[in-house]
Amino acid sequence: MQRRRRALSATALLGAVMLLVAGCAGGERTFDSADELAQAYVDAGGTCAELQQQFKDDSDTGPTVITCGNDTVLTLTDGEDQTSDVATGAMLRGATVLVGSGWVVQDPDAAQLREDLGGSLLALQDGQSPRNVNQGAVSFGDGETRIQVVVDPLCDYCNRFLEANGEQLIELADSGEATVEYRIVALNDSPENGFGSSYGSNALACAADENPDAFRPLLATILADSEGAAWTPESLKTAASGAGASVDTCIDEGQFLYWTMNTTRTVLNEGLPSGDNLGGVPYITIDGEPYAQSVSDADGFAEAVSGE
Repeated sequence: MQRRRRALSATALLGAVMLLVAGCAGGERTFDSADELAQAYVDAGGTCAELQQQFKDDSDTGPTVITCGNDTVLTLTDGEDQTSDVATGAMLRGATVLVGSGWVVQDPDAAQLREDLGGSLLALQDGQSPRNVNQGAVSFGDGETRIQVVVDPLCDYCNRFLEANGEQLIELADSGEATVEYRIVALNDSPENGFGSSYGSNALACAADENPDAFRPLLATILADSEGAAWTPESLKTAASGAGASVDTCIDEGQFLYWTMNTTRTVLNEGLPSGDNLGGVPYITIDGEPYAQSVSDADGFAEAVSGE
């Protein structure tokens, strides 16, 4: 069973990596029930009238969620950490959210709703792309054979592939036999894993930006603990330093979280640059052909690369 990975409060993470778009309006409101929140949303000018309660957590402390289509989500929460979890998850999916005491509103008109509901308007910073990254990939080597490796930092099978074939990939690239492209996507975020896919991806983008030579050892380190203890900003900074990248500020500020979100969304909505659709990770191609053998079969991978 996977352990809960939270080792730092979501509120602390929220303050470190999110941009406060607007401060609190006069008189932030509080609500005793999801129905009260929904009515306040409508009274404040919310344009989605067909609100439907999706679920109420079985526990007495779980959130209550009301939705309308894909763009409007009203959540009544219990406690600061839960509020931060809900807001963080929405922002990592590209949403702007209105956050109050015990509630989160995700809606295209969140800025206008704030005038009546109060709260803080939050969104990811629209930041720059990391250096040394081309079309979302960090590339090594200049060989004729082209190998693409798409992974998520919280993917156990990605770790199995890299454990079996990581050194082989390094040798192929560094010897000039192949061009190896690594693409990082954040598919497995959840409050239970501390949004480790996005935070791990951000740390890898920081390493690529500051010192590309640190990217591959940091990727191996992060994947090796994909099912283990929590990755916090401090532990990610330590891992990056051990790999040869001095990126403390980049990790603390979540400098490439927006880039991570945008790159992942582009891959999911539009496919990879090759035109392939990403059905899951790890996704490996050799000269454009998907590699479908066992992720742990180093000999099989070597034969596929050599064409034997």
